[in-house]
Amino acid sequence: MMAHKEVKTIDRTRPPRPGPMGKVSFPKHYEKEYTNGFKLLVVENHALPLVTIAYVVRAGSSYDAGLPGLAGVMSELLTKGTRKRSATQIAEEIDFIGGSLSTSASWDRSQLHVTVLRNHLATGFDILQDLVLNSTFPDEEINRVKAQRLAGIRQMKADPGYLADTRFARTVFGDHPYGNPSGGTEKSLTEMKRNDLVGYHKRFFSPDNSFIAFAGDISLPEAEKLVSRTFAKWKGKIKNVPIAPPDPYKENGVVRIVDKPGAVQSSVRIGHVGLARKNPDFLKVMVMNTLLGGYFSSRINMNLREVHGYTYGGRSTFDARVHPGVFEISADVRNEVTDETVDEVIKELDRICKTLPSRDEMTMVKNYLIGLFPIQLETPQQVAGRVADMVFFDLPRNYYKNYRENVAKITARDIRAVARKYIRPENLAIVLSGNSKEIAEKLRRFGRVEVFDAEGNSVSES
Repeated sequence: MMAHKEVKTIDRTRPPRPGPMGKVSFPKHYEKEYTNGFKLLVVENHALPLVTIAYVVRAGSSYDAGLPGLAGVMSELLTKGTRKRSATQIAEEIDFIGGSLSTSASWDRSQLHVTVLRNHLATGFDILQDLVLNSTFPDEEINRVKAQRLAGIRQMKADPGYLADTRFARTVFGDHPYGNPSGGTEKSLTEMKRNDLVGYHKRFFSPDNSFIAFAGDISLPEAEKLVSRTFAKWKGKIKNVPIAPPDPYKENGVVRIVDKPGAVQSSVRIGHVGLARKNPDFLKVMVMNTLLGGYFSSRINMNLREVHGYTYGGRSTFDARVHPGVFEISADVRNEVTDETVDEVIKELDRICKTLPSRDEMTMVKNYLIGLFPIQLETPQQVAGRVADMVFFDLPRNYYKNYRENVAKITARDIRAVARKYIRPENLAIVLSGNSKEIAEKLRRFGRVEVFDAEGNSVSES
């Protein structure tokens, strides 16, 4: 008779234990600074015949001054014509070589990205340097971009999320540039002239205020050869007045509602000024925020979605910038549970400041972040972005090399400590967009209620 082999029973109610951390090495990069102040960064990765070029300027929407949206419009117009190429020629040339081209402006920087096959590197680089050095900002393109943005803003005024975001930024940051809509306003876009765009470009696009990063199938000598013909010989010097950091948000006992008559949901925004990207506590705060509201299994999402069924999703973010950005909790909820949502959010903020996370919570959130990291390094553009971040924010050059090990070291006591330091439940901006007739009275228990219309005008106070 054959002996029966004993079959081991598997408990399928428990997820399998994660294996040991696999090796993921952040690629080495090279840096070189030229006599004019321009910096070159190169990350070699010859796995695929692709190269990404990222050109970064140390100025963004925070330098819009009295014309919100100026940096964004200027960045968009970089691809709309140079002394050598029209907007159509730029688009056709990049399409012909199978490349991609994009521009953008965030709060602190403006940037261009070009990704091409290696054998079209010279063409891709020539297009990029032409956009940086020779953009002409044609009037017809300016008018078209402004018209599109104006139409977009008018349309977005029907979106409660946009209304809540706009009022929340103004509430948290006041008159600081971070309080302005980075996409512009109807007034600023109407008043914006070509001279404003040319002046912004001339002021901030200079060699000592810029750098370029190559990532992919390229060597350092190849990159140096390209840059030496153009940016290394570029002349100019930034005349820049640094932007002061925003003041901490200290108000309490006020609820602001942007009225959206007939709305059946409220867009809720709760938070205050956060921390700067270079803050040495940033990594601990990132892990703390992920646990609080930064991924699906976070406390806020589980509370508002799974336990109470108030929303499809709630989240929290620390938008770290050169200066302290915003700490924000957001959710869209039914009118009848708007006040309960605010109450539950405040309870979660109080809880993370006062109690230690459980061992299971710490294991889940750290495994999530450690496991996500390799996925964020799959393309040359992702790698170029990480290297650009290190240089832009002046982070330690081994920051990403040691990232996963440093995440793994963070303890529950670290989480509670940074929560107590950077979350202030006693000083919260509470802003909503919704039907004020249905939600205002319920929200009075959190403080005085102020109501605004979609244009930002105060319409009532209760």
